[in-house]
Amino acid sequence: MAQTKQTEQKKTEKKTPSRRSAFTLGSLVNVLAFCALAAAAILLVLGPILRWILENTGGAVVMQALNLVSQYCLLAAIAIPGWFFVRGKRKGWKIAYFVFLAIYIAGTILGMTLGI
Repeated sequence: MAQTKQTEQKKTEKKTPSRRSAFTLGSLVNVLAFCALAAAAILLVLGPILRWILENTGGAVVMQALNLVSQYCLLAAIAIPGWFFVRGKRKGWKIAYFVFLAIYIAGTILGMTLGI
């Protein structure tokens, strides 16, 4: 009798949600997306001002580094969910994924080196 009463009490007790949460892949994608958004916003709004201020002090390197960080955070933020979409599909989808990924990476490298 006492044992059934205890199990009933355990069933009726409400568990309070934990404040600690595990760092998941979804939260990593969210952090990368936020970093890409922040770097892009800085480049768009403050870029011309920073370029004008840092024109004589080699500020182009700083701007290129910010742009590269922005592009690769965006790459990670879209490539991870893209892979989860493609991984259950046929071989053609996976090939297309890696081709587009290689084009994006090559484009960012060429864009940075050639100033495109």
